[in-house]
Amino acid sequence: MKTHVQNDFQKLLRERRSVRKFTHDPVPAELITAAIDDVRFSPTPTNRQCYKFIGVSDPLILQSMRIDVLARIEEIAARLAPETATSFKEYAGWFTFFDQAPLVLFGLYRLFASRLPDGEESSRSLEGIAELQAFGGAIHALILSLHARGLGSCWMSGPLIAADKLETLLAVESPWRLGAVIPVGKPAQKPVCPRKPDSATVFSYFPAS
Repeated sequence: MKTHVQNDFQKLLRERRSVRKFTHDPVPAELITAAIDDVRFSPTPTNRQCYKFIGVSDPLILQSMRIDVLARIEEIAARLAPETATSFKEYAGWFTFFDQAPLVLFGLYRLFASRLPDGEESSRSLEGIAELQAFGGAIHALILSLHARGLGSCWMSGPLIAADKLETLLAVESPWRLGAVIPVGKPAQKPVCPRKPDSATVFSYFPAS
């Protein structure tokens, strides 16, 4: 029998959607503060809190960022074969809707020297693995916390094609790097759940029974 905690957690995971259309209602600052406070408790490998977030609600700044992303899309498309460029630009149409949200959160991460030395014979670097895992976990916790508070969001990586420009606009300084763009607001509609892989596709025991 499931407990209330199990039921609530399952509902939170399964009802959340990636929201791309928002109302124009401002996002209450206290909801964002509470969600960020939840993120502090997200699991991290080696207990490294190597992330932070910047919130932007100024529409002029967001429009400027959108222009930078569009310029980068055109620059990349210009180097591609015509058919490939057309397909890329169609796909990249999903990179720029963030400026329509009343608030955008920009996730930053930083890397540290690894606490797990590779060894002289190793062909695989462990540098940055723990930090990237921690950053992904923080984003996941943030999006679920936002959803629990009635806010929609979308985890975006497409705008990172113009990360250097966006980092300049946000005054991001080394060693911090932009790793995620998350538009936030009250959902204008509830998207349909996309198809998900079944459990057998993503999990197996070893050795197989």
